[in-house]
Amino acid sequence: MNYPRQETYKIKAEILTPVHIGDGTELEPLEYVIKDKFYKVNMEEWLSTLSNEKAEEFKKLTGKDYAQKATLVALRKFVRNNIDTGKYAEWAVDVSSAVQKRYEERFEAPENQLPMSPFIRTGIKPFLPGSSIKGALRTAYLSYLKRSGQLLKEKGRADLVEGELLKANSVKRDKVVFDIEKDPFRAIKIKDAFLPEKATFFGEVINYNKKDGRLNPTNIQILSEVTYGSLIGKRVSIELEISLDKKVLYNRESGIDVLHEKVDVQSLLKACDNFYRNALNEEKDKFLSGVSNGDVISKVYQQILDHAKGGCLFRLGWGSGLISMTIAQELRTERKYGKSKHLVMGKYPMGFIKISR
Repeated sequence: MNYPRQETYKIKAEILTPVHIGDGTELEPLEYVIKDKFYKVNMEEWLSTLSNEKAEEFKKLTGKDYAQKATLVALRKFVRNNIDTGKYAEWAVDVSSAVQKRYEERFEAPENQLPMSPFIRTGIKPFLPGSSIKGALRTAYLSYLKRSGQLLKEKGRADLVEGELLKANSVKRDKVVFDIEKDPFRAIKIKDAFLPEKATFFGEVINYNKKDGRLNPTNIQILSEVTYGSLIGKRVSIELEISLDKKVLYNRESGIDVLHEKVDVQSLLKACDNFYRNALNEEKDKFLSGVSNGDVISKVYQQILDHAKGGCLFRLGWGSGLISMTIAQELRTERKYGKSKHLVMGKYPMGFIKISR
């Protein structure tokens, strides 16, 4: 049968709860200023424009006593009071009242560094990496294959578990290895998806655990740039672009098993919906089981399901949790799952998205 080399599909995505995909860095207090917004400042460019008087003042602050606590506070004040954020900010985003309050309260406490985790960007534009989307889609498809009745023999190495499900393992030099040439996902391409303007803000991510029959905030509180979402009052919609190379996917000479011959975008979306709905329900049951103060969070989980009607549920990014990133329940234990959860604004589980054709 003759197939087009590549078929491309446009997928609608509506973010329901805040998503965070970091760039692997943390911004320290001299790299940003918080005023009406969060400003990522270009220190090097700004310093090169200082007057002789201000340059001398800065030089004194960075002298031999640079590491002293009082000097660090003085440097923060110098930057915030003198920099023109209109000229020397690389980018700016909204900031929650909770983050702004913490910034002001701890501004003169140098032992509280207040590192901030920014969203991944190209230039100044935050985006959802195609690799992250593909990874989340892959997890759902692997779970579908597991539910279809395949028994797992390999349970020690994740790559061999995947290879067993995908029928992509090979024997080389008397060892079982994952064979990339047999991986059906090499025929699936997903573009990076840029977020619209004003789609992110710096918010407080609070870790909660279960103790004595209640959910309690821990000392783990993270300041991250996250997306807005429909459940927190600001809709963010984007378009995902998924391409299937059917000449590779459906051609038996490619090495990809006939098991995947029926793969198309609709079947992948259905696999996502099944997997992430089940993951949500399992997560809710495990996290809220036996606690007396989980009503608000339980309602949020139900709101996620309600908003996903008419589409398929999907999950992406940091804070999604082990259940949403692991293909088979029997490969987890309660100990590995843990008893804590990252929640934005103290009640929103992270990373839920509604997708549809």
